[in-house]
Amino acid sequence: MHAREVSSPEPGHRSPYRPIHEAAPVVSAAPTPSLPSPAPSTTLITDSYQEGPRKVAVVRGEVDYETAPALSAALRDALRASAEGVDVDLSGVGFWDCSGLNALLRLRREALAHGKTVTVRSPSRAVRRVLTLTGTSPLFLPPRPCRRATEGRSVTPPSRL
Repeated sequence: MHAREVSSPEPGHRSPYRPIHEAAPVVSAAPTPSLPSPAPSTTLITDSYQEGPRKVAVVRGEVDYETAPALSAALRDALRASAEGVDVDLSGVGFWDCSGLNALLRLRREALAHGKTVTVRSPSRAVRRVLTLTGTSPLFLPPRPCRRATEGRSVTPPSRL
C-alpha cells in the first residue's frame, strides 16, 4: 500500500473555479499591517490495494488542475499492477472538476487498449454531479455479465416473413 500527498505546487496558483476563502476582517483599536491570507491548501491523498484480479484505488481530497497529474500517475500505476482493471473509490473527494474527469477518461482509454476496465465506486456528490452533467457516468459502470446461448435455449435470429 502506498499513499501520496500533494500540496499546491506554486504559491499564487489556484483553480479559477474554486472560491477564495479569506479571513474575516478583524476590528482593533490599534492599526496593524494587513497581511495577505494564505491560499487554501489543496490536498490529494491516494491509496491502492489488490482485490482479486483488480486493483482498488482510493482517492481523498480535492481534484483539480493542480492535483490531477498526481491522480493520473497514481491511477496509471494501479492499472499497470492489475490483471483486469481498476476500481476507483471516489467517496472521499470533496472537490472535482473537469481535470479529474479527464484523468479518468485517459485511464479508461488506456485500460481498454490493454483489455482492462475502469469502474467508479461510491462517487461523492461532487464527482457524481460532474459525471451526470457530462453524461459520462455510464462509461464507468461495472460491465454487465453476458448471457450465454448455452444457458437453456439457443439464440436464433428472427425470421423474415
